[in-house]
Amino acid sequence: KLQKVRLCWTSWVTTTMASLPTRVTVKVPATSANLGAGYDCIGMAVDIWNVLTVEYAPEFSIQIEGEGADVLPVDSSNLVILGVEMAFKHANIPMPKLAYFCQNRIPFGSGLGSSSAAITSGLLAGLVLTGQKLKCHGAEELLQIAASVEGHTDNLAPCIYGGVQVGVYADDRWQTQSVPVPIGLRCVIFVPSTPMSTAEARALLPNKVDREDAVFNLSRTALLVLAFSTGRLELLRTATEDRIHQPYRGNPKVMPALFPCIDAATKAGATCAFLSGAGSSILAVTTGVAGEPSIQNADERRDAQVAEAMVAAAASVGVQGKVYTANPTTMGAHVTQVSGDSTGPVNTRMRYRSTRSSDGTGATGVTFEAAIMRGLAPDGGLYVPERIPELTPEEIKSWRALPFAQLAVKIMSKFIGEDEIPQSSLEVIVEKSYSTFDTSHVTPLVKMSDDGSLYLLEQFHGPTCAFKDVALQFLGNLFEYFLARRSDRSETEGRPSSITVLGATSGDTGSAAIEGLRGKKGVQVYILHPKGRVAPVQEAQMTTVLDDNVHNIAVNGTFDDCQSMVKALFNDEGFRSKHTLAAINSINWARIMAQIVYYFYAYFRWQDDAASRGEAFDPTRVNFVVPTGNFGNALAGFYAREMGLPVNRLVVATNQNDILFRFLQHGDYSAKPVQPSLAPAMDIVVPSNFERFLFWFFGNDTETLSAAMRSIKEKGTMPLGAKEAECMRRLGEIFLTSRASDAEIEKVTAACYEQREYLVCPHTATGLHAVQQHTSNPKSALNGHSSISFATAHPGKFGDALEKSRQCAPALPPQLDGLLGRETRCRELPHDIEALRALMDADLEERSSTEVTTGVCVGRVGLVACIVAVAGLCVLRQLTK
Repeated sequence: KLQKVRLCWTSWVTTTMASLPTRVTVKVPATSANLGAGYDCIGMAVDIWNVLTVEYAPEFSIQIEGEGADVLPVDSSNLVILGVEMAFKHANIPMPKLAYFCQNRIPFGSGLGSSSAAITSGLLAGLVLTGQKLKCHGAEELLQIAASVEGHTDNLAPCIYGGVQVGVYADDRWQTQSVPVPIGLRCVIFVPSTPMSTAEARALLPNKVDREDAVFNLSRTALLVLAFSTGRLELLRTATEDRIHQPYRGNPKVMPALFPCIDAATKAGATCAFLSGAGSSILAVTTGVAGEPSIQNADERRDAQVAEAMVAAAASVGVQGKVYTANPTTMGAHVTQVSGDSTGPVNTRMRYRSTRSSDGTGATGVTFEAAIMRGLAPDGGLYVPERIPELTPEEIKSWRALPFAQLAVKIMSKFIGEDEIPQSSLEVIVEKSYSTFDTSHVTPLVKMSDDGSLYLLEQFHGPTCAFKDVALQFLGNLFEYFLARRSDRSETEGRPSSITVLGATSGDTGSAAIEGLRGKKGVQVYILHPKGRVAPVQEAQMTTVLDDNVHNIAVNGTFDDCQSMVKALFNDEGFRSKHTLAAINSINWARIMAQIVYYFYAYFRWQDDAASRGEAFDPTRVNFVVPTGNFGNALAGFYAREMGLPVNRLVVATNQNDILFRFLQHGDYSAKPVQPSLAPAMDIVVPSNFERFLFWFFGNDTETLSAAMRSIKEKGTMPLGAKEAECMRRLGEIFLTSRASDAEIEKVTAACYEQREYLVCPHTATGLHAVQQHTSNPKSALNGHSSISFATAHPGKFGDALEKSRQCAPALPPQLDGLLGRETRCRELPHDIEALRALMDADLEERSSTEVTTGVCVGRVGLVACIVAVAGLCVLRQLTK
């Protein structure tokens, strides 16, 4: 009988390992509960992580590295193992023999959620190994299972979902609500060397709470949620006051450092400070003076001073400890690696190809890294994925509750193979990129009509207040990642570890590119803009950046002139190789890929508002209205549609430079001179990214596409020929279009402000004009579906042009305030490719000579050091004889 049982067990394990993952790695964040007043109901995820790997093994084993390694149990009483066992029990699968490897960075027993992290990581790993899919939205099944062990969710909810979470027990289950995390917060955490268990900390509290104290904490908790939701950080000091637990736990005989550290931290510049969870850690929140921590000068942050003050205050009462500095994180528990899964293979090989040819070096089979670093294919074409990933409705539905950053990782992973960027590295790049935005939503959705017919997707919450930030913050960090990896790999000798980014801008691309790349090691940035044809604020955003690696060039010409100069240098293989050119314009595939994300995110937030729309609109499909000049933003929506996102129509909104309107409406793709407009970022005659769409439209036929591109270049037009009627029918199934004159832009902006007291930029106004045009036409395919129109830039960037129409000057966000009075640096060139070539060659020669001189100096210092060392050894030898 025993032998039969063993055979059956071996057969079961073999079958399971063949059809389900056999190894999984997960990451879980540290958490701080209570945040002062929110006792047992509020918690925040912090950017300190534990990593757990679990795999099938012949025998049970557990290895713990890092925090708690000397005290945590190494048997079944370990909470990690308990979590895995609960997952297998939930699946009704016998518990197999597993090996556990814990890499712990969260301080153990210190009020930073180490027990919640252990339970959550074990549960998540076990769920993956057993192939379970749990309900999240409206059920939070993972939270229910974990809470059955922990008892409450103040640490669990932020550990699972990230950000700040408010937990409520209602209707016989735990529920949690996310609260926005304002940009710029940083946590300075003092962890005493003596840990304290939650049980010990709870034993200090009285059984009953005085009514006055309860009301005090309730009001402070409400104020805390208000402060986070509105970004009014000055309220945090009052909002984190507490009368329920800190007065008891701060007893000098129990936690003598608590109140001295809180007092010292606030005096040193912290916005607030409080006991983290049950203790013994004390957490101070700093905000600086300019928002995002990573771009502030050292004297603008008080982190170091707060840390020093807390250490000194603790030492004054005889308490020693360690200080951690970390940001809040919107990313919760997540899987970083799965292996042995035959039911859902990891994308290990996505390759790219040129739109222009099917043979030759760099035309097909191109890696993601090569496509991004080159930007433009050697044959002059644009890189596109060899296949567009297709998503099932079930997969799309499973992403609905994901925060923006986690959703970005899911979508980008479809285009980036694990063989190029491991998921754990991609997560870091994405998290870093979107931590610079002033809202955790990155692109929040705003309802503009009571009946749910119209929404605006605000795309201006990044550092330069334009939609370009979503892609260019990511692309800048991507460049940095690839360059650092090249520098670290000895086997890649001969591959450049520095690049020169060359781009043209009609306004927003330049400032977003500069912000994403300023000060980055191994990167030089050259941005061309048409002199006098960008808004004053847009120009100031570029020219006031004085970093040594940033080069602004004003060209006497149009944006199309700037773009043609850029393309000419990219097509000059000798110059391109000499300078190691990389593209930042939307010809770079990474920008399109990053912009796909907010289509999905907008769709999910639109679904969240379904209850308010009733039955007036289709509940499954939505319109996207996209102001566009170079077609990149609209192209991202097209790819989202092809991936499976339920899109009714993409509405391409143009200004009076209307080549896209004329082609989509009448099949007329003839180039006309640029007409300066109130929406300067759309003053484009030949939209570069339309080539990618045409490649798909022509059935991936490189010959047909190449012929069309030659016709545009040589004749200024692209006739559709005998198949024009069929082509127009196909285009109409995907797109609607509209154009807006300056007068119509002014009319829309004035009406929007008068009716809803909402200010829009002129580019956004072209989209709202398109909605008005199509909703007034009962035959338009737009009707019967809600529309999400894109607010592509902050109105403050264009206040001078539209102040009259709004009868109100828009307020400037902090990123833009005071720009026009700062020192600037910019060089001027004619529309002459040779002049640009000479300028960049001269700059390169100057940088090279400076590096050689520096190298000689370093070499001499090294030689002197070597002589001194040899002389010292000789003296030492004499002394020891």
